[in-house]
Formats: sequence, C-alpha cells, structure tokens
Amino acid sequence: MARARKATGPVVGLDVGTTLMKVAEVRPSKEGVQINAVGVAPTPEGVIDESGYIQDPQALGQAVRQLLTQAGISTRQVITSVPGQSALVVRVIEMPKMSPSELDKSMAWEVERHIPFAAQGDVVTDYAVIERPDADPNDPNMEVLLAAAQQDVVDAIVKTLFAAQLDPVAVDVQVLATARTVIGLQPGKYQGKTVVLLNIGATATDMGVFTDGVLRLPRTIPIAGNHFTQAIVDSLAYRVEGTDPRERFAHAEKLKRECAAVLLERLGPSGAAPTYGTDFGAPTGLIDFSQPSATSGMVDFSAGYEEPTFDVEEEQPGSSQEQPTEPATPAPVEAQETDPLRIEVFDAIAPVLGDFLAEVRRSLEFYRGRVQGARVDEIVLCGGTARMKNLDRFLAQELGIPVSVADPLTHQEALVRRYSMPYLQEVAPLMTVAIGLAIRDMID
Repeated sequence: MARARKATGPVVGLDVGTTLMKVAEVRPSKEGVQINAVGVAPTPEGVIDESGYIQDPQALGQAVRQLLTQAGISTRQVITSVPGQSALVVRVIEMPKMSPSELDKSMAWEVERHIPFAAQGDVVTDYAVIERPDADPNDPNMEVLLAAAQQDVVDAIVKTLFAAQLDPVAVDVQVLATARTVIGLQPGKYQGKTVVLLNIGATATDMGVFTDGVLRLPRTIPIAGNHFTQAIVDSLAYRVEGTDPRERFAHAEKLKRECAAVLLERLGPSGAAPTYGTDFGAPTGLIDFSQPSATSGMVDFSAGYEEPTFDVEEEQPGSSQEQPTEPATPAPVEAQETDPLRIEVFDAIAPVLGDFLAEVRRSLEFYRGRVQGARVDEIVLCGGTARMKNLDRFLAQELGIPVSVADPLTHQEALVRRYSMPYLQEVAPLMTVAIGLAIRDMID
C-alpha cells in the first residue's frame, strides 16, 4: 500500500478535458490514501479548443466551481494537468552522464532542439533524470525526461483555478498521474512487471509503458473517443437526429454510449476491420517526466503565484447541499449482441477500431525494438471509451496480452457518499488522472 509522504490534508485533483471535467478529493490515511469525493460533468462548450487551449478561463472556472459544489468538495488545494496534446510536449532524451549543474546548462539547448514552438521566454519546462533499477552502472549515457508547455497555456490554467477560487499547488502532466493511480496505489501487484497504460480521451489516447513503475516509452495515439463518434455520424446519418452538426454529434455520442460494443463474433478469424494507421516514428506528444518515485510537477506553486484580479460570482446559500444528477455519463445499455442497432453501430466503428488496434500494435513493436528483452505483462485501459463493451477482450485477443479496465474506486478506499456504487463503478475508468493528480505528494 502506498505511504503518505508530504501532503497532510485533502487535495483536489482536477482533470479538464475537451469533453468532460473530472475531479477527485483525496486525503492521506494510515492505510495509504482515502478518496473522499469524485465528480464528473461536461466541459462547457467553446471554453477549450481542440488543441487544449482554454479560451475563456473565467467561464471554465465557474463551471469547475459548480462541479466541486455538486460533488461536495470544499478543499481549495488543487493539482491539475495541461489539457490537450499540442500545448504540451514530452521527450525522453538520451544524454551523456553529467553532474546536475552541467545538466542544467545542457538542457537549455535541448529544450530548443526538442520542442516545436518558440522557447525564448514562451514556455515552461521541467525535466528529471530517469533512474532505472536495471540500468548498467558502466553505461556512459543516461535518460532524461523533458516536459515543456507553452507559457500562455499555463497562464490560462492558473487563471481558471483562481476563477474557481482554488489554490494551485502544481500543474502536472497526465501519464504519470495515470501511473500513480494504476501502479502507485497497487505497487505489489505490478512489482517487476511491464504495464502499458492506455488513457483513451476524447481527441487522443495517452499511452505510457512502465516497468517497475518507471516510464519506458511515452506515446500519443491520434485516435480516441471522438473518432468513434464521428464514424457513427458519417455511417448512420439516417439515425443521427438534428440539423446542426453539434446536435448530430451529441446524438451520435449518445448512440455510442448506449450501443457501442465490440461484437467479437462478427470479427471472424482475422480480427478487426482493415486498418489504415500511419507510420510510427519516434515517440512524440503528450506525456510526463518521472523518476521511479517522481511526483513533482511541471509547475510548483509553493513559492506563490500572482493572482489575477477579476470578480467571481458568490456561491448561493445552500448550494453545497444540492445533490448532483446521477449519472453524468450514462451507463451503456446491455443490449443483446443480435440487436440490429448495436450491429449497425459496431459496423460503423469497426474501421476506427482497426486503426486503433494498428496504432497500439505499432507502438508495442517500437517498444520491443527499442528495449532489449522487452516484454509486456498487462495493458490497462482508462478513460471513457475504456467502458466500451468487449474492448478489453478484443485487444487481449488481438495482441496476446492480458487487458483490464482501471477501477481505482474499487481497489482503493473510497468513502464517496453522494453517489451510488453502480454509478461509481461506471465513472471509475474516467477518474484515473484526477486521482493521480490529487495523490502527487501522498505516495512513494
């Protein structure tokens, strides 16, 4: 069981995506950590663009505050992450071994080499030497994990937190937050094992390969939940109601949640539909820095941060007692595999499913080619699309690797009183990042 370390009181983890906002309040306990509250709500339309940039911090802050109130969360200390992929870049860099002071000087050049946007005063960077237990002490090189985010993106995040009347502790990145939840809270289960974490978001899938809790390979797969939804819009036009594109997409999203399933008997012996994945090069995109027990984030606010001045609407008396409407994300309907609508939906999403499988397979092949004697013991699915029926069975069948769906609200002590257990089980795969952010300073 994970041990409490620095945090002595409750902390809120806030995971804001382009589609959903997720929050978790966690406190240290004698047994490890205790999850006191969770919440999920739609991200207000138009406040975040597809790249993850927050367009309207004040409106988003108001929405976050409302979500916290609905979830019964009054804690102000918050740790959040950078939304989107294009605003954040992470690289695993191989460098000659050097002293910390030499590394500080060298990283100034590495930042300019490895990030695609201007580095002169416009980015926030952090890095850490990756110390692997199995590393050869005579190896003249070392690995460094570099994370960089655009300064205006971080500023918008901070403004959002202040608008929600929260006290920012750090802005972190998502793959390590996921690993803290899945691996860090169950260290005995994954000791000596290599685990692949697939956090399937709305616009992209965050992938991380971890051995003994240490990041081996970060990767962003450009296929995620919205691609399945768009396939339903394109293929089932006569079933998708509405004339406005946003209305049609929302209706297709509802169809996906209620009917999407991997119908294994329709795949045949050759597996999924034809695949059209792109070539896989060096790992790029959204991910984190980490040492075996690294918990520090990209931005630490212990030294303070100047709070912007703008008005925040006062909370109405008694609002903290309001019960949230359950569920925010409806559970899939258990339709029969012979249901014609379910078959139609599957046929619509099958090509995307094939593309997703191809990207995961390419990433695993790249990892095996990069790391001598590499193996993968398990794949863990997180995010909303992880709840698609039979997706875990399909990936296990096609990849020959055990696949499970993350359930941090079952294997960890959770005293969430505002929601029923069926609802908590339904939203559990969505909560891995939010919980991992909250426990950043609580576990080893």
